Amino acid sequence: MKKIGAVILAAGKGSRMQSDCPKQFMEVCNRPVLYYSLNVFSKCNKIDEIVLVTGKDSIAYCKNEIVEKYGIKKVSCIVEGGSERYWSVYNGLQYLKDTDYVLIHDSARPCVTEDML
Repeated sequence: MKKIGAVILAAGKGSRMQSDCPKQFMEVCNRPVLYYSLNVFSKCNKIDEIVLVTGKDSIAYCKNEIVEKYGIKKVSCIVEGGSERYWSVYNGLQYLKDTDYVLIHDSARPCVTEDML
């Protein structure tokens, strides 16, 4: 069976929204937007591993307030993003080992479903 990994990007600053809070950490129905993407990927039986990429200053928040708080089991590591999206993708890919396929998803797009995956 092929191993499928996911890189979930949550390093954006949300500058176009002109908000102090990045989109991925804004709350919708009392949960951060990032939670919804992580939850779908984590529950999908086809996904084996998730690498979460976020800003350096957000690693502890993501670990404590999202991954651990909501019991997201498939997150194998949380890594620092880069200065541009492609560097964040690259950083995340470095942590996926022996993976046959990789799905890359922007956490600020929370309406993803298992059927889409």
